[in-house]
Amino acid sequence: MKNSFICAILAASLIASPIHADKAKTQTHLQTLLGELLHLEQQLDARPQSDNSIAPGAKYRIKPGDSLGDIAKRAYGETNIKISLVMDLIVSNNPKAFFRNNANFIYADKVITIPSVDDFRSMLFAGDTDSLLNNNTDHGSWIRFP
Repeated sequence: MKNSFICAILAASLIASPIHADKAKTQTHLQTLLGELLHLEQQLDARPQSDNSIAPGAKYRIKPGDSLGDIAKRAYGETNIKISLVMDLIVSNNPKAFFRNNANFIYADKVITIPSVDDFRSMLFAGDTDSLLNNNTDHGSWIRFP
C-alpha cells in the first residue's frame, strides 16, 4: 500500500489533467510530480543502510536465485515508489540482463545498473521542453488544424 502512493499521485495527476488543461493546472501537476521526486530523494537519504540494501544508481551483480522483484525491493522497498515501476525501469535500462526483455527471465552473473532518481526524472520528463516553449522554434513540422 505504501509503495503505491507515488504512482497513485502520478496517475491521478496525469488522468486528472485533460489534453486541453490550462497552463496553471498543468504547472500544478508538474509541481506535484517534481515534489514527489524530491520526496523520494529525501526518503532514500533518510533510510538506514543495511547489508541487504542496494543503493539506487549503483551497479549490482545478479546472483543465482535473485529475482527482479527482490532486487527492486532491496533498492526502493522503504520508499513510496511502486516496485513494478522500478522493475520496468531496470528491465528497460538493462536489456541484456533479461532473456527477450522478459522480467521473469533474469540472467545470473550479469551486472545491472539500479535506476537512480534522475532515471525516474528522465522517464517522466522526456524531451527538451525548453525548446518547445521557445518562441523561436520552427513550427513548420507541426500539425495544423483548421
